[in-house]
Formats: sequence, structure tokens, C-alpha cells
Amino acid sequence: MSLMKRPRTSTARSHQMLGDMLVSARLIDHDQLTLALRHQQVHGGRIGSILVTLGYLEESRLTSALGRQLGVDMADVESFEPSPEVLARVPEKLIRRYEVIPLALRGRVLVLGATDPRNVTALDDIRFAAGVARIEVQMITEATFQRFLAARFASKVLLKEISEDATLDAILELRGSWSGSEELEQAPVVRLVGYLMSRAVETRASDIHIEPFETYIRIRYRIDGRLYTVLTVPCRLHRSVLSRIKVLADMDISQLHRPQDGHITMESGDDTLHFRISTLPTVFGEKCVLRLLKRDHQLTDIARLGFSQRQLDAVRKVSRTTQGLILVTGPTGSGKTTTLHAILNDINDAGSNIITLEDPVESTIPGINHVQISNRGVDFPNALRAILRQDPDVMMIGEIRDVEVGRIALRAALTGHLVLSTLHTNGVVETVARLVDMGLEPYLLASSLKLIVAQRLVRRVCSSCSTVVPIQAEAAEEFELTDEQIQSAVYRKATGCERCFHSGYRGRVAIYETLAPSETVRRLLRRGGDEQELINVVRQEGIVWMRQAALARALAGETSFDEVRRVPLSP
Repeated sequence: MSLMKRPRTSTARSHQMLGDMLVSARLIDHDQLTLALRHQQVHGGRIGSILVTLGYLEESRLTSALGRQLGVDMADVESFEPSPEVLARVPEKLIRRYEVIPLALRGRVLVLGATDPRNVTALDDIRFAAGVARIEVQMITEATFQRFLAARFASKVLLKEISEDATLDAILELRGSWSGSEELEQAPVVRLVGYLMSRAVETRASDIHIEPFETYIRIRYRIDGRLYTVLTVPCRLHRSVLSRIKVLADMDISQLHRPQDGHITMESGDDTLHFRISTLPTVFGEKCVLRLLKRDHQLTDIARLGFSQRQLDAVRKVSRTTQGLILVTGPTGSGKTTTLHAILNDINDAGSNIITLEDPVESTIPGINHVQISNRGVDFPNALRAILRQDPDVMMIGEIRDVEVGRIALRAALTGHLVLSTLHTNGVVETVARLVDMGLEPYLLASSLKLIVAQRLVRRVCSSCSTVVPIQAEAAEEFELTDEQIQSAVYRKATGCERCFHSGYRGRVAIYETLAPSETVRRLLRRGGDEQELINVVRQEGIVWMRQAALARALAGETSFDEVRRVPLSP
């Protein structure tokens, strides 16, 4: 009987100690700890996870606090990839039982990521099983461990079949006749490539990254802007996987030492999917990226993009004018093209001649002429001059890349054309400064610039595993929330589930910062005012900065404070 009671007593003491540490660090208060312990008595589970689930504590802060208190480093599992040899040192049943990730082997020392680095029994069992002299333990979160499990063991049967396939080496010699080989159509490597592409569609991935290293290949999906490892395969499969992709993309399979581009079309239900393929030689072989483009997808309604009513009214007012320049700015992957296409779709009618110039054309709109930039003499300046001879009403330029393209765009905007384009900047004020730095004349900008839209994408809290939680005093102080904002907020916290890949997020939402230059701003531009003067003017005119827009999304339960912190601070 005493043997049955001892583990419970030890666990209770451990949990109480953790609670005391969090209270001492002022991450929670005594009342929150008491409620969490009551919840634990009824439902079980770890006290740390319960505090996170109840919304009393963010998981990243819990793990950081534990690491500091225990003198344990945080493991950077998301960017560091353990090799198959290291993973093989610890049996899968111990990995699952103790929630650990073997990270590295340094001589006879095993570096181990653990959700509970204080579990001495686990460390002893793993040290014995791995045959090492010592274990160096680091802290990982439970969400990280769940993502690791999903990545490592989801396709184990398929990988085993591929690795043990006796005909694989023979098939590799048939490179010249891949498309017609019946043997190849049955090869496991073909199923692997098909699996990767179809699984990318299922998980809403935007990109597939196939990256060779010395002893293994890492395969990652970019989902909602973040890269997740989904598979690690033996390095011997690298040539066959890349050859299969190149054949599908009509690329040269014999060329291994220069970058190549290709395209794959795939039918998925009633939808036609397009993958843009890019290869790049690296030290250990070719890195391949497959970017998923839904060229025939349903067009986005501009009213559903995420603009506030005030911003939407400004966009629609300017986009219906006959001339001027509209700029959509933001970092790569922030949804600029989606916003531009939504604006074009909103103003598209049979009475307008609308032409786009893009590199590449990611999606098409019926009734609009799309021009693809190529390496055969069709560059931006030449194509722009040709487009101006086509009597356009509206022109969309994929990106203002240099002063020559910028000047052509400005002149077109001043001579009876509505011009839309993009720029890589973080905010509306920085956009004006960037255009001047490029060499564009301020007086031309003052006359032609009608609207700047700066945007970012933040991850949306998963609706399947999120619940409304109270806003903590620490967050209220950090974001300077008013009592009214706190009382009216419906802030949501997610715990992670299969539907959101155990990340707590599913999908993304756009946040915007817009500037339609007033006459005061135009006068400031004409006389060459500096950036701080422009900030002061637009602030007085009531601009909503991007950080403020992100915070409003969080208070509405659409995103998290962690995502808000990733948005640049307001000027």
C-alpha cells in the first residue's frame, strides 16, 4: 500500500513546488494556483498545462520560467533538426512515455529535450537504453513534443517500405524513361512524392521544403507562415525523390549544379492545383521548394480581407478613381498579391481594360489580361512601355523594384491611368521614405500617390481547441489596455489539437495600416519634409497603426498576444 501512495505524494509535492515557483515569479497569483489545483483534482493532468489551458499563463512564459528556476536551457527544436542516428538511440516507447526528444550526441553525452526535466526515473531509463554515460537535459513544451510526434511517426510504414524496397536502385537507373515505366508507377518513392503533395493540400501548406543534409533529408511544410518538420528520410532517397519531382515538372534531371524552375499541375477533387518548383544546389545536394499556387481558386471578396470599415471605404473610394498610384506594402508572404487581386476583382467590369504585369502570375482573374515576366526579353521596363501602348485603364505592376520602373509607374499614374503595385516595407511612413531613397521625386509622389496599404498576416487562434480566457494583468500593462478594453474583450487561448497541428493556430488573418494622403501630407511631401514630420502629421489625423490593428484582433478573439508581439511597434 505504501508503494502505491509514494508516487502520488511525490507528484503532489512536485506540482506544489511548481505552483510556488510561478507565484514567486509573479506569473500567477495564489487564487489562480488554488483554482488550478482544484481543476487538477477533478480532471488530472500537469499543473503547468492546466494553468495554460485556463488562460492564467502563456506556455512560452511557463517554460521559460521553469528553465530559469531549474537552471535548464530551452531546446530550439523548431529550427534544429536531430539526425536519424540520434533519434535511433532512444526507443520510441520511451520517447512517448516520457515525452522526450533526443536532440544530439556529443561523445558519450546525449542531449535530450524533455517536457519534465526533473523526472530522474526517465533520465535513468533513457541513459541506460541509449548506452550513454550522461544526459544533458533541456526544456521543451508539450506542444513542441506533440508536433515532433506528428512529424516523426505519421508516415513510418511508408518510409520503412521505401527504405527496404529492393527494386529502388534498379528503378533509379531508369531515369531516362520514368514517365512510361510501369515499374516506376508502383515504386514507393512515387507514392512518397504523391503523399507529400497531397498531404500539403490537406494541411493547407503553402510550401514544401526538401532539404538534404549529410545523413538525412528533412522535409518541412510551411503552414500559416511557419515551417514544420513533417518527415525525415534517409539521404539515399534524395536523388530518386528529386528526379521524380523534376520529371513531373518537366525539368532537366541530369542538371544538378545550377538552379532550375519548373511547374507541376495536380488535380485535387474539383480543384486544379499548381506547384511552382525551384531547385538550388547546396553542399549536400539540391534543395527543392514546391510552392502551392491555386490559380483557379475562388476570388477573395475585398470586404472579407480584414479591413476596418473606415479602411475599406478608403480603398474602394480610391480604387474607383481614374488615375493615381495605389501601393500595397509588406514583407514577403504577407498577402500583398491577394489584396491587389481582391481590389482588381472589385473594380473589374466589361468597360475597363485591366492589365497586370507579374513575376510570377500566381492566380488569374476572368476578364483581366495577365502578363508573365520571362527571361526572354520581357522584363518590367520593356513590358510596362508595351502595356502603355495597349490603352489600359488600370495597370497592376507586381513590384516596384527600381527607380526606372518607379518613374514609369508614376508617370502613368499622372497621365490618366490607375496604377497598383507593391513594395517591401513595414509601414506606410517607411514606404514614402523608401520611394524617395530610390530616387523618385517627392513632388511627383505628392501628385500621384493616392493610397498606401501596409499589411501583415498574423495566425488565427484555432477555433476547435480555443476557449475565452481572462486577460492577465501583465498583458494589460504591457499593451496599456484600458478597463473598457479589458471588460469588452473576448480573448481566446488555444491548447493545440490535431486540427491545428498542435500549434494552437489555424489559418491567418490580415492586419492593415492605411494612408490616403491628405492635402497637409501632400504639402509636406512637396517641400521634402522628413519622416518624423510625416509621423506627427498622420498621427494627428488619426491613423490606426498596424500594432493597434493587431491588438484589436487579439481582443476580438481572432489572434493572440504572442502574434501581436511579432508586429512592429507603432512609430
